[in-house]
Amino acid sequence: FFWALIMPTTALAYLDESGDLGWKFDLPFGEGGSSRYFVIGIAIGINNSFRRFSKVQDQLHKLQGWTSAHEKKWKTISSGARKAFCQLAAKELACNPETLVFVAVCHKENAPDFMRQLDVRRLHPDLPEHELQKLDAKYRGRSHLVYSMLVAETLSDFLPPLDVLTYCPDDLNESIRTLEHILSYRLQFQDERQIELRRVDVSAPMHGGLAFADMVAGAILEAYERGDRTYLDIIEPYVRIKEFQAPEAE
Repeated sequence: FFWALIMPTTALAYLDESGDLGWKFDLPFGEGGSSRYFVIGIAIGINNSFRRFSKVQDQLHKLQGWTSAHEKKWKTISSGARKAFCQLAAKELACNPETLVFVAVCHKENAPDFMRQLDVRRLHPDLPEHELQKLDAKYRGRSHLVYSMLVAETLSDFLPPLDVLTYCPDDLNESIRTLEHILSYRLQFQDERQIELRRVDVSAPMHGGLAFADMVAGAILEAYERGDRTYLDIIEPYVRIKEFQAPEAE
């Protein structure tokens, strides 16, 4: 990473996730249970390099012979297409120091109770209504807080100096403004960065960059959730990963 040499001033970040923010761990993931990990991919293009993420998607479509204009998602493409994406992404990231990828990985099973969204009525069927309401208020609506915290802390650790950061989150946070406040608090107040933060909503020109972030997150989830490092091994040298609630090393 040659951040000191390129002296970045502006950047556009695409955010997309893989896994879920459910907390049902009594069944396997994909068989009624929640994922054990939640991953957010953050693809950042400095200056005009944000356009490169869509170019990678165009290359992937051409290589795979896809003729549909519909956005492709990691969970719906073949293993061959997944590997091809990782190879194209690795090549782009290796050649262009103004394209950066950061990844947040949350080990959900180790998460503290305050982060969890729980079905208190299922867990406490015999409690009186007023007690259920108290518990419901305590454990409701935490998903956007978890998402925002993961993004803010990851950017705090890895983001190079910028004058302006524009960011486009996926639909998970499309209608929730919490991300704006937590990002501002972490980067501008706590880190004392002289940075302007701008949020843009999802629109057609953003689909390529968001698809790139989705596929990066999917590749990382495969390694953590299923123990399959096929894809992570290709892109790992070119991404920076921050883990949350990871177990302590023995």
